Amino acid sequence: MISLHVVPAGELDRLSGLMMNAGPQFASSGAVAIQDRTPDLTFHEIRAEGRTVGMFKLDPRYHERHDFAKADEIGLRGVLIDRDHQGKGYGLAAVRLLPDHVKITHPLARAVLLTVNIKNGGAYRTYQRAGFVDTDERYLGGDLGPQHIMRLSLDHA
Repeated sequence: MISLHVVPAGELDRLSGLMMNAGPQFASSGAVAIQDRTPDLTFHEIRAEGRTVGMFKLDPRYHERHDFAKADEIGLRGVLIDRDHQGKGYGLAAVRLLPDHVKITHPLARAVLLTVNIKNGGAYRTYQRAGFVDTDERYLGGDLGPQHIMRLSLDHA
């Protein structure tokens, strides 16, 4: 059983032990991810059977940093499934729960946007299977190279 939960600012330390396998993803650890001080950013925990197995961030001001985003689109950032829990389907299950979670936490959002490194085929396929659509545009401002821009409409989710 997978569930998604907002993590209050005072409780972010519980995400600090999450670690990512080496690879083409940006978020290497929860300890690094929780240092992000982007204004209005919210942190979210992915739980499986009551245990923390991952995290992600939602950025309601994504459009202020990315010209491909609109004001009513929220950014999904820093998705991290702990290395001890990868390959168990938790990432896909969590992303499939995302539309309902976003509708509760950010009710004015009409879509979720993300960028995923073109070298990270596993994550790309996971997002596709969960309903994200590749916009056929590339984001070239990523630290680890070109990225696909993907969108999930919340109108139909």
